[in-house]
Amino acid sequence: MIDNETIKRVVVYGGSFNPPTKAHILIMQSALDAVNADRGYFVPVSFPYLKRKMVKAGQSHLCLSDELRLRLLETTIANDERVQIYTDVMGEPFSDDVGNMNRIQQQYPKADIYYVAGADKLDLLDHFAEKGDFLDRFRCILYARDSDRLMEEIAAHEHLKVHQDAFVPVVPPEGIEGVSSTRIREHLFDIDTVADMLYPAVVPMLRELKAADYPKEIIQFKDAYGFLSNDDPSPLTVEGITYPCVTSAFAASKWENPAERKTIAGMKLEKVKQKFNTKESSPVREEQKTEIMEALIRMKFRQHPELAEKLAATGECRLINGGKKDTFWGVNLITWEGDNRLGLILMKIRKEIMEEKAK
Repeated sequence: MIDNETIKRVVVYGGSFNPPTKAHILIMQSALDAVNADRGYFVPVSFPYLKRKMVKAGQSHLCLSDELRLRLLETTIANDERVQIYTDVMGEPFSDDVGNMNRIQQQYPKADIYYVAGADKLDLLDHFAEKGDFLDRFRCILYARDSDRLMEEIAAHEHLKVHQDAFVPVVPPEGIEGVSSTRIREHLFDIDTVADMLYPAVVPMLRELKAADYPKEIIQFKDAYGFLSNDDPSPLTVEGITYPCVTSAFAASKWENPAERKTIAGMKLEKVKQKFNTKESSPVREEQKTEIMEALIRMKFRQHPELAEKLAATGECRLINGGKKDTFWGVNLITWEGDNRLGLILMKIRKEIMEEKAK
């Protein structure tokens, strides 16, 4: 066991590790050897950050949980006591490489801390150098096939050229060619086809994953999926009053007076929302608001068969009412927290529609 007090050099390798690959451990081990480091840390990003990253990559549903990624990493590093996992930042919604390096430096104030990156990260490192003293305090292990060309590229960056001594060029280790987390995710449910890209001990763990537990997702109700939104202009008639959309009908449910409800039915949506927010809900209605919403949405799809067909056409997709604020009816797409009550209602009604179609 390595004594923390004797550690002189620490290697830090951050990433999604979704899932961890054979390349990750080989790169870590080669980085440790390149600078004769005493300890290496994998620093996995948190689930909210991972989720946002996978949304941009078009693979939002293929996000392994924090718990599973940690178990996979623990299995991957089990035979190398030099390597540990830094988990202190996994609960944070954003990734902060500079902050992570600072924290680890505080843990090892007398050690040299090395940041691991590929040669494609020079622009990011240039940004770090521009904004602070990153390259005055830390060193960087950069992976590139051609070290001479790499140093030329470093010299071409305004804020890196004065810190060339901070970089340690390292040739990528053998065995990582073609290894890709993206490709592994594409075969996540037939994992044996990409088993050669993985550390052998994690393959049985990934075989346990089922496609049904990772359905494709619709994460916002707009554009082609705008019909799922309560603001969608799909008139519905409730107790003899026709409302322009579910939002108006739901707002009107705060009032018992039919005349007041008719007034709301004729208002513009922006005014409806303002009026709704200024009206205190009765305790009974507040307790029943989810049931009221479900009933109104069911009416919408029954009164508009063409929309019911479109809802059914979403198949097994997980429906997520994504946004920035609402964590009762939706999900905050920054923290990825929320009850998603609207999405759950839509999926329930979709199931009813599918069962009726099957009769």
